[in-house]
Amino acid sequence: TVASTFPPHPPHRPATRALLYRINVAEAKLGVSRSTIYRLVHDGELELVKIGKRSSGITAASIHDMIERNKASG
Repeated sequence: TVASTFPPHPPHRPATRALLYRINVAEAKLGVSRSTIYRLVHDGELELVKIGKRSSGITAASIHDMIERNKASG
């Protein structure tokens, strides 16, 4: 049969989450300006990772951690 000529489907993998967000994506996710992103990095609220000479990203973990820390209680 035709189906037997194709290799079996690979096992399902869960969708991977981004480890880093580009600065503009972090801005959009948090609803803040670029300067606020850099202020939050300077204040230790967000973690910036340099990628090469001209690129950088904000770790997804630091964004999620900041959101959890700043959730309004009650």
